[in-house]
Amino acid sequence: MRILAFIFFTSLFFISCDHIEQPIPVSTGNLDWNLYPFDTTTTPYPWPSFSSNTNTQRNVLLEDYTGHTCTNCPGAADIAHQLELDYPNRLILASIHASPSGSFQAVQPPEFTIDFTTDAGNTYVSEMDGFLGNPLGTINRQETSIFNSVWFLDSDWSSTVDNEINSAPLISNLQLKYNYYSQTNGIFIHTETEFKNNTSGDYNLIIYLLRDTVIGPQKLNNGTTENNYKHHAVLSNTINGIWGTSVSTGNANSGDIFYNNFSYQLPDPLVDSTYAIDNLSLVTYLCNRNSYEVVQVIKTKLAP
Repeated sequence: MRILAFIFFTSLFFISCDHIEQPIPVSTGNLDWNLYPFDTTTTPYPWPSFSSNTNTQRNVLLEDYTGHTCTNCPGAADIAHQLELDYPNRLILASIHASPSGSFQAVQPPEFTIDFTTDAGNTYVSEMDGFLGNPLGTINRQETSIFNSVWFLDSDWSSTVDNEINSAPLISNLQLKYNYYSQTNGIFIHTETEFKNNTSGDYNLIIYLLRDTVIGPQKLNNGTTENNYKHHAVLSNTINGIWGTSVSTGNANSGDIFYNNFSYQLPDPLVDSTYAIDNLSLVTYLCNRNSYEVVQVIKTKLAP
């Protein structure tokens, strides 16, 4: 699988707070043009333009760390899904099958044959200290008072999400547009990151590839196994690497805007139908690389 990313504007030419309506790429860079199924001389690539972003709300990323043999995880997943319903378009959910030991995520034939793990999930539970066991979650990767870490018990998810939804300041805005080509399973992704306040720190943009639904076995807390369990919002890969793409280092000013462009070849849905384009979503978030805090997140449902 190929992942190629190119940052068209590593720092933006912003002196004022004026918004550039249609940025012109200075070069095409290292995008994988083999994924574009047309001759660019006769069918120019349709570069997108971004309109002014009028959003005034900071969204919340809830990362549910789960496992298919973790008997307490379905209960946590129910809480996460209900929060997703309670805060539509504000609470963004990603289910990540990972733990330091990997015991709850292990493939165990003949029953548990799906490998839900990802390099990203394995790295996060290793590098973000304090993980005690599944199920745990992060909420914008804010620090908890109990563990002095980013990990929250599922019993604290509702109150913490509510607090973040209603009080977290808006630091940045994000937009994403994409072009998908079924002929090559290629997707070209274009993002805009706009800082809304003067900010210091190192900020990375990370894009998750989620499968909306994967049907597979799951152990339940009554000792049985549900063979047709609906695994929801499953992290399946990262588009631009585990820790993403550096957008701003040091200081960013209110009104600074950064554009990034990526190409990625999606898994073949003829080999694995769960990768059908209408079962996929992208979760895009901006995080402080040092504290891990997520300062904005959006979700984009893919379609043919």
